[in-house]
Amino acid sequence: MSVNRFIKLGFICFLFCSLFLIFPPMISSVAAAPIDGIDAILVIDTSGSMRSADPERITLEAASLFMDMMETRNSRIAVIQFSGGLHTVMPLTPINEISTRANVRQTVSGFVYQGWTDIGLAMRAAAQMLLDDPVETNSPMILLFTDGRIDLPAGWAGGRTIEASYADAWWALEAVEDFAAIYTIGLNHDGSLNEEFLREMATRSGAQSFIADDAAYLPQIFNEIFASHIRSSITEVAMIIADGETYEDVHIPIPSAFVSEANIIMLSTRPIPSVRLFDPSGREIEFDNETYTLTYANRYSMIKILEPMVGEWLLSVRGVAEDRITVNLIYNYNVTVSLSVTQPDAEEPGMFFNPELPVMVQAGFISALPSSQIQTLFNESVATMFIFDEDLNLAESVEMVSTGSAFALEFMLDPPRNVYISVGVTHEGFDQTTVGSAVLFAPEVIAEAQAREQEQAGQTNDDEQNDPPDVTPAPTPDADPDDIPYEIPPREIQTPSFLIFVLIGVALMLVLAALILRAVSIRRTKNRLYTGHLEIRALLADGNYSALEAPDLSTFAGQMSLMEFLTNSLGGAKADKFSLSGIPVWDIHLTPGMVGNRPVIYVNKKAECHVTDGDGNAIFKKKIMWDDNQQLIFSLPGETPRIEITYRVGEDG
Repeated sequence: MSVNRFIKLGFICFLFCSLFLIFPPMISSVAAAPIDGIDAILVIDTSGSMRSADPERITLEAASLFMDMMETRNSRIAVIQFSGGLHTVMPLTPINEISTRANVRQTVSGFVYQGWTDIGLAMRAAAQMLLDDPVETNSPMILLFTDGRIDLPAGWAGGRTIEASYADAWWALEAVEDFAAIYTIGLNHDGSLNEEFLREMATRSGAQSFIADDAAYLPQIFNEIFASHIRSSITEVAMIIADGETYEDVHIPIPSAFVSEANIIMLSTRPIPSVRLFDPSGREIEFDNETYTLTYANRYSMIKILEPMVGEWLLSVRGVAEDRITVNLIYNYNVTVSLSVTQPDAEEPGMFFNPELPVMVQAGFISALPSSQIQTLFNESVATMFIFDEDLNLAESVEMVSTGSAFALEFMLDPPRNVYISVGVTHEGFDQTTVGSAVLFAPEVIAEAQAREQEQAGQTNDDEQNDPPDVTPAPTPDADPDDIPYEIPPREIQTPSFLIFVLIGVALMLVLAALILRAVSIRRTKNRLYTGHLEIRALLADGNYSALEAPDLSTFAGQMSLMEFLTNSLGGAKADKFSLSGIPVWDIHLTPGMVGNRPVIYVNKKAECHVTDGDGNAIFKKKIMWDDNQQLIFSLPGETPRIEITYRVGEDG
């Protein structure tokens, strides 16, 4: 190591230690506002292909079932019916009134299957609803159902194209993925389903994607989505073959006072003629559509109990002869497990984790319960951290430690790899698992780790090939107890007091030397790291191009918005010309990076903006790796203005 690099390293180490002592790392709180209800938007495909995919219209009943399972006092529901355009669009509406829920069921049951398929148009409308009308204490979600892929004919109304529809779908995902889950259901009855598209929409928003080849599975899938979203689970308590005459008894356990709602779902192939319910005291319940609600449909019946009494309830069911009835139970708890995955030691939190710093995982409880009861929950619960690989396969599970106010665990990922973290908390009164939180490393970090593993694997193979033939060793005599090796404990080092002053003096000298070196070399360092320039011009609303500019990358210091970079490099007057195009240049963020020895720029767009390459191919990634001589074109849907930028590494502007 050169003297210059040694001095700089010493300065960095000294500065880091000083900052650590003055500003200890903050542990992010896992507390949050209690979740009161759900804001659910049902996006339902009613294109013509659904006539053969779902002739019995099971999809529409399953959608109503989902609403019936929702918490009714604070939740809201919206419905978007689409085919080649938007048809019924019901805005987010509270479902605390019986008449509202009945109106939703009636509206959905009247949907007609006909037309083409424009998923993007519907998803854009759904995302806009969540953006325009948020409720902080409700948990937002979108449930997208489709039986195929985006399908529009050439010359469709208004010039709408398949590419535009996909672009709208990706815009919707980017607009809400940080705060809303997008669950997707695909009915793949004829093999035309775009499974990869649906899976990407769900995974990136921290939700799940379900694929079925038969509509008969849809009610169960809607059950699973509801249970997943409220961090609960489905318990199948019974499966009945009805004889048409007698009542079959099913025991329904309510294990603790943490259950705020119990949903008893009876899935069948035909309407269930009669259902009765008895509380733990043996009293028969009268359904009042408030505390006790009974809902009927052709393929399901459902009972919702608010604040149920702890104990063993009894359900009596009489079904149609030879009909199979599956009884599922879903609890909604008055306590929710929250998750925080951070790197407290990181100087500036960003999109990617630092492979050299530990990852801190914390879990806590979100609840309106008194703090004394929350404290008891920590003492009586067991928390487990689950690590999943990129394919969502479980790689490892580790029990967490309770601090009295949170469950915590710190770990390192060596070698660095992208994973998903979730936490499951088990208590005798409830069992919940959080959604996954991604731990992502920069692409160049992953590439370097994989290269090291391959190199090590190659060396291991070479060593094995060069090993001499096995020779059976002679028996080793038993070791004498006095000769058995033992581990030498570390010796405590006594530091004389005068040495402390010497170390302080050396540190101060390192600081002074590093500052001098920094002042001399800062300009040269910037030019070395960020050579080249951007070639940029804007197509304005009048159809004319602005002058071609070539801002130098020497002003590019760390992450900044495109507007900040243009202002620093071109000056405010020239930069303003690009903002006048209407492209959200403040929300397009640029970050310098290296892939091996190759400089790149990472582009992260945080607003409505389409990106294509120089050949007109749409780029749907949220984070784009921008290479030398690559052109990116930023535009808004349906509008003329755009900004064209080419990244040039090997030349100075």
